[in-house]
Amino acid sequence: MAIAFITGGASLMGEGIALSLAQHGWDLMLTDINEQGAQKVSGKLPTDVRAEVAHMDVMDHARVRTVVRQTVDRFGAIDALVNCAGGLRGLGIKRKPLAEIPPEEWRRIIEVNLKGVFNTVHAVLPVMKAQGHGTIVSIAASRGLRGGANASHYSAAKAGIIVFTQTMVLECAGYGVRINSIVPGNAEARWKATDDGTTSAPLGRPTSAGDVGKAVAWLISDDAAHVTGACIDISGGTTLH
Repeated sequence: MAIAFITGGASLMGEGIALSLAQHGWDLMLTDINEQGAQKVSGKLPTDVRAEVAHMDVMDHARVRTVVRQTVDRFGAIDALVNCAGGLRGLGIKRKPLAEIPPEEWRRIIEVNLKGVFNTVHAVLPVMKAQGHGTIVSIAASRGLRGGANASHYSAAKAGIIVFTQTMVLECAGYGVRINSIVPGNAEARWKATDDGTTSAPLGRPTSAGDVGKAVAWLISDDAAHVTGACIDISGGTTLH
């Protein structure tokens, strides 16, 4: 059975992805700096799904490599990598103008959102190349496509994910590895109400964790076998790129 490696597995979006992949028959490695939260998500999965949980900070390159090795030892492969770790307000950082952003805050947002994706891809890609197959999906954001006032560090990090994805496509297509990104809109999260009143989408509701999970499940499936380098917009019409 195929195995998916998920970062940010304790987040609401991570939970939506895990539940969707489990319904499609995937086994899972759930990683998060919040190991207890990831364990709770694991407990919600169907009993016939093999699921492991590991404490992992995506900013810690050595730890990422260790967990990747453990996953291959345990499951024999990594067929899909889903980069879900990241955020802004979920990290306890408020939106503010560039002039008010201290350098350490800028660095943290870039490291969690963008460097974290580099660290996981850097560790998993050799595994997928050796296998001759694999698929990677990274969660970006609509602000990475259009930018947004009072969130320059977040916008820069998410834009970096989108272009990094496109670059990796050119390097990895010959190895049978597909790489795509997803752009949610105003997405639900554990740290805010289902609809906190911001950015009303034309379709009338925020992007749900289930919406993201279904998109990931499709992108890593054989139904999307000819899809690579795409940036899939599931913002409910808020982005219109």
